[in-house]
Amino acid sequence: MNNIRIQLKLMKHYFIAATLVFVVGMILGAGFSDSFQTFIETQLKALEQLTQSMADKPNPQWSMFWLIFWNNVLKTLLVIALGAFFGILPLFFLLTNGLLLGYIGALSAHKESLLFVLKGIVPHGILEIPAIIIAAAFGMRLGVLMMKSLAALISPNRPNAYKEELLGFAKAIGPVVIVLVVTLTVAALIESTFTYWLVKS
Repeated sequence: MNNIRIQLKLMKHYFIAATLVFVVGMILGAGFSDSFQTFIETQLKALEQLTQSMADKPNPQWSMFWLIFWNNVLKTLLVIALGAFFGILPLFFLLTNGLLLGYIGALSAHKESLLFVLKGIVPHGILEIPAIIIAAAFGMRLGVLMMKSLAALISPNRPNAYKEELLGFAKAIGPVVIVLVVTLTVAALIESTFTYWLVKS
């Protein structure tokens, strides 16, 4: 438990950086979507196909829950693990998710209302978005630690310091992943039930 507290303190700047990248993505999606139209349309088309496939199921809400759950959990685990490649994937993940959320939010606010957007995002987003940001922040830090480890091979004066830092990080990952999975499970349950009901009402 003490190690987790230490790691969370060390993560402070990564949490801030991850949040800023996500917010920048939202701003780009809401105000400058023309520059990313091809990418946005491709992503929305894929989402539309998934939505249509769920609508044909006997219990669409249950199907939605499993789809959201597995999609979020797998992406979260990948974002942390593949962050080892210099933290590039977590940054891309945050930017693209922010971009899509900003675009859909701005479009829905224009077509419907701001209240409609809040009903469709806030109930589950209050859990899901922080979980995504935290996962990406851990992926970013893993990337930095891997770069430090590579640097230690070139300059072998301080390899033990980097090794201990990486070990402390690795010990904290298990509990953090468990908390993220539980959080995303609750978020998926809310999105497939309460959010679904709010948007349809």
